[in-house]
Amino acid sequence: MTRREARELIMKMLYEMSFQPEKSPEVVLTNYLNEAKGKVKEFIINEFKGIIEHQEEIDTIITNNLQNWSISRMAKVDHMLLRMATYELKWGQDIPDKVAINEAIEIAKVYSTDKSPQFINGILGNIAKSIEA
Repeated sequence: MTRREARELIMKMLYEMSFQPEKSPEVVLTNYLNEAKGKVKEFIINEFKGIIEHQEEIDTIITNNLQNWSISRMAKVDHMLLRMATYELKWGQDIPDKVAINEAIEIAKVYSTDKSPQFINGILGNIAKSIEA
């Protein structure tokens, strides 16, 4: 499993949690981890738990970088990709900003609307600048 596939899995886990918030993150993690091994498994666990742990702060960062838009109007897939990439931009120590942004864009091309990659790119560009400042 590649890191891109791991990110797709994390996005799916976050998506599931968004519709079933009563579900324990541990249960969701266990249900999805069968496919992963070694360092990729460790990456999935650390990233998923980190996003859950910092979810409120991540959503605040996203909200502060939206212009004429709100999270509630956003497609769920886009929101989950923004959460994941924002986590990587702020807390991903071994992940370059360009990689975090590009991965979110590429996954959006597969799982979201035609306009999502451009939308996600713009927001993540703003978030990357605000985190650096």
